[in-house]
Amino acid sequence: MAGKGGEMRIRESRQPAREKISRNIRGSSPGALDFLWLEITAQCNLSCIHCYADASPARRLHGNLGFADWRDALRQAAELGCRRVQFIGGEPTLHPSLAKLIECARADGFTTVEVFTNGTVFTETLKESFLRHRTRLAFSVYSARAEIHDAVTQEKGSFSRTMTSIQWAVRSGLPVRVAAVQMKANAGDLGQTRNMLEGMGVSSISSGPVREVGRGLRRKKVGSRFDALCGRCWQKKLCLTPSGEIFPCVFSRFYPVGTLAQGLEKVLNSPTLSAFREKLLSGRVQQPDNAQTKGCVCEPDLEPVPCDPDLEPLPCDPDLEPVPCDPDL
Repeated sequence: MAGKGGEMRIRESRQPAREKISRNIRGSSPGALDFLWLEITAQCNLSCIHCYADASPARRLHGNLGFADWRDALRQAAELGCRRVQFIGGEPTLHPSLAKLIECARADGFTTVEVFTNGTVFTETLKESFLRHRTRLAFSVYSARAEIHDAVTQEKGSFSRTMTSIQWAVRSGLPVRVAAVQMKANAGDLGQTRNMLEGMGVSSISSGPVREVGRGLRRKKVGSRFDALCGRCWQKKLCLTPSGEIFPCVFSRFYPVGTLAQGLEKVLNSPTLSAFREKLLSGRVQQPDNAQTKGCVCEPDLEPVPCDPDLEPLPCDPDLEPVPCDPDL
């Protein structure tokens, strides 16, 4: 067992890593945008028991933003150098403008376009759009057993429809990944689920715990709202929601940093976003061993290990760029 001297050496060894994170956060380029979430609808045809967005069929399909607003957001992001976008919801495939927005994203030069979906409402029009623009698809799957998956989504038959869409996407040669959220309802089922998906040809499969946001907050206790964050929200990312509000990431909706009406560049340079970064930094420096902070990257196209806010933190790797990752953490 380490004595006081050993504990002191451990603390000292962590200090350079803490300072490294501090420099990265405080020195991150203002006005730069690397990744954009467009939460185009709060409505979902399912009512998953853990949903961080509190989405359901009862929510409105359209918020305060129309097609022209979403189109403008893509254009602004592209002008700021952003080349990666993820369409989310709610269930983004319910939105009548999704196919057109995907086309606009490609026209604006976005090299990574992903749709995070439950895969239950793929129309022929959407399939054609996905194929034409080689759209990445991320699916939520909760179990290899229909009864468990459907219990989580609270929609009988949802498992069958999701599996059909995954099979179509794999067969079509589209980039596919699957995320599973671990909870009491599917405890012990992850191995079987992974085997099933691998048998279907899905090679990118990850899982993670319920986040303390939305309905997940009612299922898990949390101290500070910042504790639900992975610690990388400051990294040139923004999430735009149907209300027109902007957040640092999909899980930080308790901390709005601006609106689309202000413009993305102004929000990126705002003192509000800087204050958020400082608060996030303060919590992570004080609690360097927080499991949520270790190597998490909220990006859909990180290869060879895909990552998403719903997924567990990635293994720490000093070569993982642009994440300020350090093995001393």
